[in-house]
Amino acid sequence: MSYEFITYEERGPVALITLNRPDKRNALNTPIVRETMAAFRRANASEPVRAIVLTGAGKVYCAGQDTKYPPEPKDETGRSPTTATLMMGRGERNWIELLATSKPNIIAVNGPAVGLGVTHILSSDLRIAAASATFSFPFLRLGAMPECGASGLLGRLVGFGRAMDLCMRSATIDADEALRIGLVTSIHPDDELAGAAMKLAEQIAAYPAMQVKLTKRMLYASAEMNSSEDILKNENAAFLEMFKVLKRTNTFGQ
Repeated sequence: MSYEFITYEERGPVALITLNRPDKRNALNTPIVRETMAAFRRANASEPVRAIVLTGAGKVYCAGQDTKYPPEPKDETGRSPTTATLMMGRGERNWIELLATSKPNIIAVNGPAVGLGVTHILSSDLRIAAASATFSFPFLRLGAMPECGASGLLGRLVGFGRAMDLCMRSATIDADEALRIGLVTSIHPDDELAGAAMKLAEQIAAYPAMQVKLTKRMLYASAEMNSSEDILKNENAAFLEMFKVLKRTNTFGQ
């Protein structure tokens, strides 16, 4: 499969997806959104792939939405598809659900991430950053509002107070601040980010696939629960599923 605005390659157990519009600072238009989501589905369907890395080409990770890209023809709804309708719809048109149900995924932020370039990374399992990375939430200053699930996801990552602060101030923070508040989990020299992302993905890919899948699913489900009873039920169900598979495959106790 060929792509116009991204690159896709499988490096052993890791699928590497790269936003590839460096001349446009990797701004998101409808084709790049379609291609990126299709690449995730391709990686999820590929048996050798055990983890996924998403990054950007050039010195900017993603400048947000490309407002100058020509609108597409109207679809069956009578409207022109937009990045919002492609990423925040139902079923396959849901970026949050796609990443939540995907194989373990890491977003390596290789430079400035602005607007939608920030909010779409909140859905990933892990986020790491280059030392030059910045994270901008300019929505209110531009007369807009945060999207792509940011109203819920940002607070889960950095806490309600910090999420409110970032949005109310239309703040831009550097990589050090992003690490301090929990938006990213590690910082790397710019020229070492790609290698660090691959190393982390390979580490995860080396773990037992079933346990990785169940652990991710368990964590996502428990994050939505409030009672300890529900959380323990969720964990018990995951362990029961694991033991059944191990027993069926004669790998129990190995």
